[in-house]
Amino acid sequence: MKSTPRHLLTSVVIACALVAALAGPSMADSKSDLENRKNGVNGNLNGAKQSYDESSKAYQEAAGVLAASQSQLASAQGYLGEVRGQLVAAQAYDQQMQAQLAQSEADLKTAEANLVQGEADLTASEQEVAEFSVESIQAGDPGLRAFGDLLRGEDPTTFTEKMTITSSIAEAQLSKMDTLDAARIMLDLTRAKVQTLRDQVQVERDAAAANLATITTLEAEAAAQEAAVAQLVAVNSDNKAKADQIMREDASQVAALEAERASLEAQLQRLAAEELARQQAAQPNPGGGGGAPAPPAGGSSLSRPVGGAVTSSYGMRVHPVTGVYKLHDGTDFGSGCGTPIKAAASGTVIQQYYNGAYGNRVIINHGIMRGANVVTTYNHLSRYAVRAGSYVQRGQVIGYVGSTGYSTGCHLHWMVLVNGSTTNPMGWL
Repeated sequence: MKSTPRHLLTSVVIACALVAALAGPSMADSKSDLENRKNGVNGNLNGAKQSYDESSKAYQEAAGVLAASQSQLASAQGYLGEVRGQLVAAQAYDQQMQAQLAQSEADLKTAEANLVQGEADLTASEQEVAEFSVESIQAGDPGLRAFGDLLRGEDPTTFTEKMTITSSIAEAQLSKMDTLDAARIMLDLTRAKVQTLRDQVQVERDAAAANLATITTLEAEAAAQEAAVAQLVAVNSDNKAKADQIMREDASQVAALEAERASLEAQLQRLAAEELARQQAAQPNPGGGGGAPAPPAGGSSLSRPVGGAVTSSYGMRVHPVTGVYKLHDGTDFGSGCGTPIKAAASGTVIQQYYNGAYGNRVIINHGIMRGANVVTTYNHLSRYAVRAGSYVQRGQVIGYVGSTGYSTGCHLHWMVLVNGSTTNPMGWL
């Protein structure tokens, strides 16, 4: 018996998986119309998702710029706070120094006045002592004069009184001279104090002038920082508004196209179910019963497509790129870029294309497994190893791990669809 050509068999398999070969004319026309509409929507949707992906990258760039400017703003605000704090401290220090300078100047004024008075008193005392000395020299020694008078017959009582007076005068003059010496010492101390106070006042005046210059500089710097902060606030606001507008527009477009595709796919699933029922009814059954499902495609379980740890499980999560809380419709395996990806079971490659979200992807139809139609998809590939329409064996390399589409790093996003709906892939290993 002549064998059927492989390419013809492949074509038949693909046709059976995607169209209703046994449908009547009206059904075929309806299916064809829906397929055409779906293809058109998918084309638009892929374009929209590509745009959304680019917008997301643009948004990430804008968000990066925004984050950087926010960091600059926070830094500028922090620095402005430091400058204002330094300015307040400098102003308080200026008040303190002005008060101290005023006190020092008052002390200096008092000391200078005391110095002037002390110099005047000293001059007067020195003049008085000098006059006494001249008179004493001119009059001679009063003790000798009194003794001469006594020799000349003066009353001894008078002599005694004269000597007492002479002694008192001498003691007074000695005391005056001691006071004069003390005044000279105090005057020297006052002069030293005046000089110290003058030096202190000069230092304080210089410090106050320097602090005033610092205040002026800080005031100018604070004004410049306030202007910079205001500009950064405006830039941040503008960047955020632009990024938000990009996300709103693209998200709205993608949502509308996804809703339309979901509606069309629901109709296609109903048509496919009707066709499958007719196919099963038309198949011969040696036991005399109704149609039976096709045999499993090489087993009732799937093989792990790559090694590596599970980095993200099936279920709801925050998308790492868009930040949207949504269903993660597969399992992520952390493997390095270029790692070979193997078919989880034997089957037909029904699609191989690029999608804005999934990147390079391969979709394999494994037929009936556990009584249901099973399809697996392999996403974010760096490159392909098979083409659409080819039949692959379990464990055959179909592509290589990459990071295309919505991806934050090299990994395989593996999906299992049962009767057209996603399910947790780990339940099929």
